[in-house]
Amino acid sequence: MAKYASMVIEGDSMEPTYSAGDWLMGRWANYKLTGWNKVNVGDVVVIERDEQPGIFYVKRITELRAGGTESAAIYLRSDNDAGTDSRQWGWLAISCVRAKIQFRMKRS
Repeated sequence: MAKYASMVIEGDSMEPTYSAGDWLMGRWANYKLTGWNKVNVGDVVVIERDEQPGIFYVKRITELRAGGTESAAIYLRSDNDAGTDSRQWGWLAISCVRAKIQFRMKRS
């Protein structure tokens, strides 16, 4: 079952799309490459890396790599080239996706 939650952007890694202080609405679910909970190239997602539990990043999916349920992977980029993303982390398991951003609610 999906649920929705708001979050506030910190930092500048997603500029110019999102800036520090922007409020976003995300749909939280277990995302996959197919089905109602599908992610696509271009989607902005919230991820939580195994190496940093409890820390969430907002990034854009730029590539998908199909595989079985456990081996599907995503490549993420910041909209700001100075941001930290898959250029440093490499491919991430699709299971690290916690939410898909639906829209910006307001700008602070």
